[in-house]
Amino acid sequence: MNAIKHRAENLNNGGSVTVYYCGYEKCESGHFWGPAVRNQYLLHYVISGCGTYVVGGETYTLHAGSCFLIRPGERTLYTADRKDPWEYMWVAFDGFDVLEILRRTGLVNRYVVAVENGEEFARYLREMIEEFSGGSLFKVMSCFYGAMSVLEKSAHGGAYTREHEYVNKAIGYIKSNYGYPIQVSDLARYIGIDRTYLYRIFFASESMSPKQYLMQVRINAAKKMLLSGAYTVGETALSCGFSDASSFCSRFKRCTGMTPKAFILNSRNSSQSSVEGE
Repeated sequence: MNAIKHRAENLNNGGSVTVYYCGYEKCESGHFWGPAVRNQYLLHYVISGCGTYVVGGETYTLHAGSCFLIRPGERTLYTADRKDPWEYMWVAFDGFDVLEILRRTGLVNRYVVAVENGEEFARYLREMIEEFSGGSLFKVMSCFYGAMSVLEKSAHGGAYTREHEYVNKAIGYIKSNYGYPIQVSDLARYIGIDRTYLYRIFFASESMSPKQYLMQVRINAAKKMLLSGAYTVGETALSCGFSDASSFCSRFKRCTGMTPKAFILNSRNSSQSSVEGE
């Protein structure tokens, strides 16, 4: 595979996760990028060779089989080794569900992880790079989620316990039913376990309670509806599981620091500033 980098904004589907670009490069001796910041999350996978990654005052030495994550807005510098420069692939992504992906792949509080099944992970990335130029959104996203699945298995030691199954069921139930007035007791009843036990295993996996996760899903869904411009605040409230517009506005402000209308205005102003600055 020759050095290649794909960019195609037409694949931005405005969904919960968007892949902005991906690529591959066999770096020259001492090749570096930075210090600078990125606008999206950028994940690199080292195929061969080695190099260093500097972020947050820490320097990481990376070899084949390692992934390193760049977060948007953070100053980073990464440099290929002079004697054995690295060869890597990368994917840039962002969206409402990124935090959940980082949690499930072990990257929420880390910058570097080792991939246990590197061949499978690399295969998904290669297929994604090859498909990107064809503009097939579904194939690209399929490869992306396949790669994330490999990271998830690696983060859990390659095995899923019964607790992981319970948590996955809870997350699936929340995402399918957040528009209804569900409660944590409904989750526990659906899975068939005690509510206190559910809280403990869910918090251990997701670093938040089931109730907090449910609210996060509702608020993220509300943000997408508000930004679409197709729904009123009242319609958004009822569609996202809130009893009325008043309780929705109160909760939305508590979670985001602004009212729904202020959120829309702020997002529009930010988008306009971004366009004017290009």
